[in-house]
Amino acid sequence: MKISTRKIVLTAMMIALVFIITYLPFLHIPSPVPPGYFNIGDAAIMVAAILLGRKAGLAAGAIGAALADLAYGAFIFVPITFIVKGIEGYVVGAIAHKKADQGPDYIRRIVAVAAGAIIIVAGYFILELTFYRMIDNSLAVAAIISEVPGNLVQGGVSAVIAYIFIAILDKTNVMKKLN
Repeated sequence: MKISTRKIVLTAMMIALVFIITYLPFLHIPSPVPPGYFNIGDAAIMVAAILLGRKAGLAAGAIGAALADLAYGAFIFVPITFIVKGIEGYVVGAIAHKKADQGPDYIRRIVAVAAGAIIIVAGYFILELTFYRMIDNSLAVAAIISEVPGNLVQGGVSAVIAYIFIAILDKTNVMKKLN
């Protein structure tokens, strides 16, 4: 399958957008478990996935968010972020781009962003638990549980922002022009 230059450029722009929204200091709050941080970059991942599909969502999520962690100095999170955010983008895009006979667009989009939020929480929980257990098993569960509320808020807020943004784009016919 040939990928168009237009799709490559739009995907690259979404990778950059995810990086910028995730990394900008005034858009994130330090996490109780350093060097993590709360941000709304997931909204950009969800928007990219809904606009451009699962492969672009995977690329925007994995590359854009991992680069932000790298630039922020959260080195231990880079591989975890790459995996979780990539899966988030892929799943959101896959659900949002199901055929029209599988439900109205707005329902698929609600399910897609909700799935994205769940992936954030579950993905970070599972991968961080695995990672922290390799370092210090005694602190692993406590450290990870302390991040769950923040990940819930981050995922939920990002899902709402993404859904509203996509609804606005839909009303302005941007969605039709991109597809």
